[in-house]
Amino acid sequence: MFEQYWHLFENWYWALPQTTQLMLAAIFIFWLLFNLFYNEKAVSFGPTILTTLGIFATFLGIALGLSEFDANNIQASVPALLGGLKTAFWASVAGVGGALLLKFRHQFFDRAVAVGTGDDGEVTGADLARLLSGIQTALVGNEETSLITQIKLLRSDSNDRLDALKAAQLQALQELSKMGSQALVEALRDVIKDFNAKITEQFGDNFKALNDAVGQLLVWQERYRLHIEKSEASLESLVSLMRKTTSDYSSLVSSSQSFSKVAHDLGQMLEALSIQKTQLVDLSRSLAELLKEASGSLPAVQAKIMELTAQLSSAVQDNQKTINAALNENAQQLKNAVQLSHQGFVTTNTEANKQVTDLMAKTKEQISNLDAALTEELKKSLESLGRQLAALSERFVSDYGPLTEKLRRVVEMAK
Repeated sequence: MFEQYWHLFENWYWALPQTTQLMLAAIFIFWLLFNLFYNEKAVSFGPTILTTLGIFATFLGIALGLSEFDANNIQASVPALLGGLKTAFWASVAGVGGALLLKFRHQFFDRAVAVGTGDDGEVTGADLARLLSGIQTALVGNEETSLITQIKLLRSDSNDRLDALKAAQLQALQELSKMGSQALVEALRDVIKDFNAKITEQFGDNFKALNDAVGQLLVWQERYRLHIEKSEASLESLVSLMRKTTSDYSSLVSSSQSFSKVAHDLGQMLEALSIQKTQLVDLSRSLAELLKEASGSLPAVQAKIMELTAQLSSAVQDNQKTINAALNENAQQLKNAVQLSHQGFVTTNTEANKQVTDLMAKTKEQISNLDAALTEELKKSLESLGRQLAALSERFVSDYGPLTEKLRRVVEMAK
């Protein structure tokens, strides 16, 4: 059983850092010397020396651990820091433990009592009284070597040493936490700075390409604006032409109304002439009958009446021819004017409709091309931006995933 425990102790001891081994060996050697040369001086100064060695080893271990700590390489510096902390804590435990063992030995195992005897070898009452008085003095006396005084001194020394050890450990932990926090902040600052630089570079290229595309789109919009202005000018000229055509047609309608009035007046005149012709025919017949009745006695009158009838007939025929010619000429002119106006209006209307149709078709085509071009450019820009963001995200994960894991481990070890 003893060999087994000794083997475990030996494995534990040789697994410690070299500095820890040396400090534990020094404390053990001092403790062994104080036990071999055990006396009042060993009891008085031994616990103080052992405790002081433990405190010294504590500061030495912390100093060695911090001296090898690199804030730029936290993961590689943590083992050295933990080795220094092992030296500090194990040496403190060994020093305080050795001091307590010396105190316990002095108080409970090595209290030599010199008992006096009488001349005849028997213990007398005076001897007992003297011994009891010595025991009382050793227990509750005012001397420095009394038990009460030693217990007070031991408690005071233990409290002082424990306070010093606690203060040293708190200071070491604060410095360690401060250094770990600073290193973590610096590492995170570098990571964020690198990430911002890469983000700026990637988005700068993307926005540059998008800016070029927007510039080309503005050039196309300027061309389209000029085309729209030309189309508006064409529409305005077309509207002016249609207004002129409408005005001409209105004039034609007004002229047609006057032509209708003239035709109506001519109709009334023809009707009156027809009535006069009928009256003249009736009058001629009456005169002919009258002439037949008076043909034997009035030959001269008959000749005059015949001459008058011929003249009237010739005048009537001339008037009828003139009226017919005037009516035919007016009717032909009215017909030609109506045909020309109708043909011009139809031609103008056809051309206007054709131009409007062509303009609407071109405008629709231009709007369709603009919509398709905008859709295509936006689609390409969004696809390019999506690919860049995906690549950047993958690269960020691949680059900073291990670093994040290392920082998490460092934070856990610091806790």
